[in-house]
Amino acid sequence: MEASVGFSRRNFLVPIPDVSSFEELNRQLAASCLKDDQRRVSRQVETIGQMWERERPLLRSLPPFPYDCCVTTQARLNGYSLVTFETNRYSVPVNRARKEVIVKAYPFHIEILDGTTLLARHLRNYGREQDLFEPLHYLPLLEQRPGAFDYARPMRQWRKDWPQSYHQMLAVCREKWPEGGRGVQEFVRVLRLHEDYPAHLVQQAIEQALAYGCPHLDGVLHCLHQLVQPDAALPSLDLTNHPHLQSVGHQPINLRQYEQLLPSSG
Repeated sequence: MEASVGFSRRNFLVPIPDVSSFEELNRQLAASCLKDDQRRVSRQVETIGQMWERERPLLRSLPPFPYDCCVTTQARLNGYSLVTFETNRYSVPVNRARKEVIVKAYPFHIEILDGTTLLARHLRNYGREQDLFEPLHYLPLLEQRPGAFDYARPMRQWRKDWPQSYHQMLAVCREKWPEGGRGVQEFVRVLRLHEDYPAHLVQQAIEQALAYGCPHLDGVLHCLHQLVQPDAALPSLDLTNHPHLQSVGHQPINLRQYEQLLPSSG
């Protein structure tokens, strides 16, 4: 096998490569394999690359779709909307709790599906007894139960990495709507914008809303739309058939018009 494909663990992985990621390791291995095409194996007339080109036409064609290189198994979500794979627990949106799901474990990530519908995707954890939360999975439930916001583990973990503007927005919402968790509900609705927009845009919109004095969902949405479509303009109107309207906004100001609003003295 070594002679035909030119791969040698002795050549490529000894000594152990010093790389920062698997992506870099794969690039180094691919470069080494291509370089090895020029090597001539002992007692062979042709190089490895030449033998490969002669062998290639005799091989079967690749399938029309890539091989799904994963371990597939079935699992059941527990009451905390977590599914267990190899002792680690991965979150799924709360509306899928207590349902049978399919788990596909790839080398670097985990996919959780309902049939063919992708429910969640996580980086694969090779530790043991770890909980891997996606905070967005729990926001619909916390919107209904704002009293659990401060105690939910996914939120406590997420809050450690929040920018200061998020803490400020939460504090302002709580101060503005203190009754019945209304402020927390408003803030959770702001957080749910992460479901549809990139995190950096949501952060910018929150910071702008705070600066403009509109720290609420509608204010953040307005800022977000301005960031997404900064050049959006109102559609132009064709006033060709309405000549009496064409001068609107261009006529000289006549303050006497306001006198029409005064009650008649007669």
